[in-house]
Amino acid sequence: MRRRSFLKILKMGSSGLILYPVLVNSCKCKQNESVHYCRLKIIKQNSINLPDGKRTPFGWPSIGIAPNESIIVKPENKLPDTNLCLRVSVAQEIRDEKLLHVKIPETDNYLGVINICFSSVLVPYELKISSKHCAQISENGLELKLESKSPIWIFSEKSEKVNNEVFLPNVLCFSKETGTVERFLECFSSINSVQAFGWREGTVLDGLWQLYTKKGYQNALDTIEQHFNLFFNNQNLCYEDGRSNPVFNAITGIESTLPFATLARLYPNHPILKLVVESWNSLRKSNGAIVDGDIKDSATAEGCYTIAYPMAVIGKLLGSEELQKSSLFQLKHRFILINNNKLWLRYYGNGQYSYPNWARGAAWTLLGFIRTMSELNCQDKEIINKFREGIKIALSMQRVDGLWNCFMDAPKALPDTSGSAGIAAAIITGVENGYLPGSYEEYAFRCWNGLQKYITVDGFLKGAAQDNRGGIALQESDYRVIAQMGMGLMAQLHAYL
Repeated sequence: MRRRSFLKILKMGSSGLILYPVLVNSCKCKQNESVHYCRLKIIKQNSINLPDGKRTPFGWPSIGIAPNESIIVKPENKLPDTNLCLRVSVAQEIRDEKLLHVKIPETDNYLGVINICFSSVLVPYELKISSKHCAQISENGLELKLESKSPIWIFSEKSEKVNNEVFLPNVLCFSKETGTVERFLECFSSINSVQAFGWREGTVLDGLWQLYTKKGYQNALDTIEQHFNLFFNNQNLCYEDGRSNPVFNAITGIESTLPFATLARLYPNHPILKLVVESWNSLRKSNGAIVDGDIKDSATAEGCYTIAYPMAVIGKLLGSEELQKSSLFQLKHRFILINNNKLWLRYYGNGQYSYPNWARGAAWTLLGFIRTMSELNCQDKEIINKFREGIKIALSMQRVDGLWNCFMDAPKALPDTSGSAGIAAAIITGVENGYLPGSYEEYAFRCWNGLQKYITVDGFLKGAAQDNRGGIALQESDYRVIAQMGMGLMAQLHAYL
């Protein structure tokens, strides 16, 4: 099959077959539609500039709000009398807590607060609003006032190159509370699922690849190319790191190489892959382990998925026995994370661990193991048995609804949809490739059924534990967000069901 080069900018709506009908109208607010967006125009602002050296993803227009300052937005069309949800999306990396207080200007109607804390870019946040306020909002608009020690930047205007409307300030109008699998797949197979480059975008690309290869969804392949067009220009890689600093043709650590598994499948001769291999070699310790930092005995769960897996893919495609052997060694180095009947996120050396039974850490470990094993048709009994051991530990903590709590052994904690989807994807992939009994498929199906309750009306996945920037306290809290990276994990589960 011929593929258009991802080095050419694609126009939204021009590519491939459309698997599902377009269900979301972007701003006309027709009464007979079950869900649609009403664009919000910024009518009052005190503009502030981005800090020196910072950049917004893809150069999309954004607006900054200073602490104790506000902006006023107004619907471009009259709102229908229906359920409402205000949405804004983050345009700069956030490493503290920010509260956007929402009220109707020139009234006493305070509508609530959007809590945005420790967030990556390209993530939408929302506030549900009662339909009784429709008329006043249509007339007066909404005021968003920031309570924080530092500014916040949100996307503000359309991109000239792609349809990024879902990331702009808008009011989502809807009649039903829960979305469908069809809406999920439509939303996921679009620019709407793009994430910061690294492990977040890597899970999305992997999910799209699995949908294409296992389900035959042509538009998933088209979406991969659309995503890569955002990050590559004339074979040069351009993105922002976890602090919104521009990165050009560089690798920022072990968590940033997951997207190259998908890139290598489509473009095995791409010159950036040489840089990826060089970056792994630069991080390789004397014992052969590829880890961030100076402690060669340390290990993190992410490395199973972000190092071992892409290394296996690239090694296989390039016919490199050395890379393939190294990828399996990266798993063996991380055996220590499946220890004492627990799944650990980190091992620091000298017997020191952290984050026991954190669901997303378990997902990184188990999914990394099975993706690498399946790619290389691994017959190493030690690796296979360690993977099965990890799966049994996770299954001992699965909830009745099929999900896993954020800390899986904390009975009163809320579930984490992203970690749950990743664990279930590892299980079903293990069954599919003969590493787990067929009876284990039941556990993956239970999770799939439970996840569907967390699909938003326009197809995003909510209920994900926030990025692990706020420490254990945030992970132990009830704070949950929409997460496209969780959608990538859920799509990987769907691909095998």
